[in-house]
Amino acid sequence: MDLFTAPVVRQEVSLDELMAGSVAAIKRIFDDRRNMLIAFSSGKDSSCLMILTFMAAIQAKQEGRNPTIAVCHSNTGIENPLIAELAKCEMRKIEAYAARNGLDVQVHVAQPELLDSWGPRICGGRALPSYPGLNADCSVAWKCEPSRKLRLAIFDELGDENEVVVCTGTRRSESVKRGARMLKRGDSSVSPIRNKEGELVLSPIAEWDTDSVFELLGLCGAGIIESYTDAQEILTAYRDAGPTSCAVVNDSIMEGETRGKNCGARFGCALCTVVQNDSSMDNLLNNDPAYAFMRGLGQLRNYLMAIQNDMGRRLWVGRTIRSGHIAIRPDVFAPEEMRRIFRYAVTLDVEEAEASCALGIEPRFRLIPADAAVCIDLLWSRDGHYDGFAAIADYLDIWEGGLRFPVPAEVEVLSSERPEPRFLEVGENWADACGDHWAGIRDPFAAAMLEDCLPVKTYGKTNTVTAWADLASEDGFVIDPESLAMFFLFEAPGMVERYRERQTDTRGLGYRWYLQYGLARLSPRQILNHDKTLRRTAFKRLKGISGPGVDVSALLEEATPWDQVPEAVQVAFLSDSRLLHLQEQKENERLKAMQTSLF
Repeated sequence: MDLFTAPVVRQEVSLDELMAGSVAAIKRIFDDRRNMLIAFSSGKDSSCLMILTFMAAIQAKQEGRNPTIAVCHSNTGIENPLIAELAKCEMRKIEAYAARNGLDVQVHVAQPELLDSWGPRICGGRALPSYPGLNADCSVAWKCEPSRKLRLAIFDELGDENEVVVCTGTRRSESVKRGARMLKRGDSSVSPIRNKEGELVLSPIAEWDTDSVFELLGLCGAGIIESYTDAQEILTAYRDAGPTSCAVVNDSIMEGETRGKNCGARFGCALCTVVQNDSSMDNLLNNDPAYAFMRGLGQLRNYLMAIQNDMGRRLWVGRTIRSGHIAIRPDVFAPEEMRRIFRYAVTLDVEEAEASCALGIEPRFRLIPADAAVCIDLLWSRDGHYDGFAAIADYLDIWEGGLRFPVPAEVEVLSSERPEPRFLEVGENWADACGDHWAGIRDPFAAAMLEDCLPVKTYGKTNTVTAWADLASEDGFVIDPESLAMFFLFEAPGMVERYRERQTDTRGLGYRWYLQYGLARLSPRQILNHDKTLRRTAFKRLKGISGPGVDVSALLEEATPWDQVPEAVQVAFLSDSRLLHLQEQKENERLKAMQTSLF
């Protein structure tokens, strides 16, 4: 016991006092004629915040003010279906309650960009799942960044003379780490503070404990306090799943940062791999047969965890040239593994569609929508994993052909070996490496045959690229909805059959077709980057290291060990700590060999 440090004594505060303080803090924002943005997850804390906000807004309206409230929800696209449905239900209640009380409340939903969504990211080979101990950059792509963009759009719309104030449901007692971060940031339940992005942020329930939050929800459920919700579905969700809600967005708002953090995955994504075990999903599946429809999601998540350290399921060809070399070491999933995961996910989608149809309800989840399937197919073709509309072939075979690919219960580890890094010399850029003028984004055959129909344009200022004139989109990478519908209605079956035998050609056939058809469009910057990527794919094809079935042993044999490449290459690819570790390991091996030779 520390006799020289005064203990911190928390004074008991009644629920009435907590409510009065929080409502007063929110109402002061309205009194200052500021509009408000509420970060709403549909969890217990944000629901409590929403109840208090409505109380303050009704008081302000009775005094002659008419504040505008923007309610912002973040949907990753792979939310736990229970929470996704809960959020939809609660947001409908918010809109209805606001209409009944004549309040100006706008509900917005932030979603990740298509390229950043789960399917293209994992099945398309853009990144690995965010595993425990690694950067949780999925939280940036799926939650923080979409929420930030939505907030900026709302600020532009509502922030006329006075700034919009962002309100979050963060609480100090949520956890020791949360409390420490809030103390460091200076979070306040009384008056807004500025985060690192310069946004004004208020935490009205910062001083509330968990019991007080549930007490307020319980009073609403009992009808003692009238509000937008009776909180029954919210309380049921917590009863069935046990843990608490995802707090990634709240933390990113308060800190004004978009860097990845491990979210803890309490109530979060159904396929979250940031934590070793998803206790909320396990509780739902084990405690109530009504949630059995999510069992496949749990199995897919467990499969992703099981292959985390399996190097036999990884792509070994580096994607970035530094000092004239690429790294030969484990990277994203190998083409075969991407395709396996894609097939598992689409199978789960079809099985859920069939089950929900039998129940007369809407599907409760969809991992790979049609636009994501096209995006994945485009990425496979661009990156030289598969070609010939391979992903669309699988998609149609599963949705329309009756094929099924269940997630395996047992997972065989193909290889856990992690050889020392090696490097392959390729030249200073991919254009030099592939040595093919027509290896980029522009199709020479189409250019020759359709010159009058497909006018070309030069993109870029220094390293220019000549491509089709109508490729650029101000919104970045987009799949045109009308072209998507026409593709699946008229083109997809024929293209699949035409190219079914050419799925390992890896010549970018599918990629260029999508662009020429007008199905996909890119930002001007993406046009330049994709041109480089297609040249990288051409190099890989010429070297025989594209597509499935790459002989990793032969590739390692051809590559140069890390200690035999120039120092500039070592510095370019290896961190100081990694390089030091390799050097020490090499020295220990040398000393051991000397001792062995002596005896």
